[in-house]
Amino acid sequence: MILNEVTTTTSAIADTTTTTTTTQAIATVVEETKNTVVDFITNPKFFVPVIAIVVAWILIIISKRILGRGINKDSKSLEAKKKNTIIILGQNIIKYVIVIIAFLVILSSWGVDVTAMIAGLGIAGAIAGLAFQDALKDIIMGCNIILDNYFVIGDLVTYHDFTGEVIEFGLKNTKIKNVDGTVLIIANRQITEIKNLSQKSCAVLITVPTAYEEDGDKVLKVLDGICESINKWPEVKKDTEVLGVDNLNNSSVDYLIKAYCDATERYNLKRKILALVKSELDKNNVKIPYPQVEVHNGK
Repeated sequence: MILNEVTTTTSAIADTTTTTTTTQAIATVVEETKNTVVDFITNPKFFVPVIAIVVAWILIIISKRILGRGINKDSKSLEAKKKNTIIILGQNIIKYVIVIIAFLVILSSWGVDVTAMIAGLGIAGAIAGLAFQDALKDIIMGCNIILDNYFVIGDLVTYHDFTGEVIEFGLKNTKIKNVDGTVLIIANRQITEIKNLSQKSCAVLITVPTAYEEDGDKVLKVLDGICESINKWPEVKKDTEVLGVDNLNNSSVDYLIKAYCDATERYNLKRKILALVKSELDKNNVKIPYPQVEVHNGK
């Protein structure tokens, strides 16, 4: 009986010792893990890059919002468009500067000699200039576009056979969007081949065909009245003109009307003028010729 009690007591002491040892081992592992995590987090190689990235991101957002307040989205004047383009270009430049500074701070925290790196930028710049000639040309041309007023965001331009609106302008490229929604991206160094359609009033030519039997004086009078109505439209920049007879076709006498508007409005204006011409010619009983087929039944 006494032997059994001693054995039970010894087993209980052994279990308690094992449990205590396990608990101490777990506590030691937890403490070591905690110290490792704390050391890692407090290491400048970790927290400096994190802070640099967060601060850079915040500064980019703040600068974009501050400069974005100066953008006038409703104005269509040339000066307003130019101002908007300069602001957007400034946003891009500030973004690049902030990113470069953050990158240098991160390298410095990792023990890289940033001072020596900056001192060596002269030689590196010469090498980079040879390696990235096209990129440098894009940046230089991007500055020239602003200074020489090639175009601004919102202008209607033509590049080869592609016509559209300038929707974005950066240091390296320009984005143009046509009426179908297709976006063309052009490197700034190729901008010399672009045509700006927005900096002057665009002429819209409308051909008005009439039947040969119509009285010429009557037709001109009706067309003059049409021009007076067109001149009241807000998108028209100059007085609309009747240029007179433009062509004698096989089945029609063609008169020519010339209207002026911003390049971005030319298609809309043309449609409105054609609708007005059709309505006024019908109202004044002026015939518009169209192909007809006569069928004769022989007897």
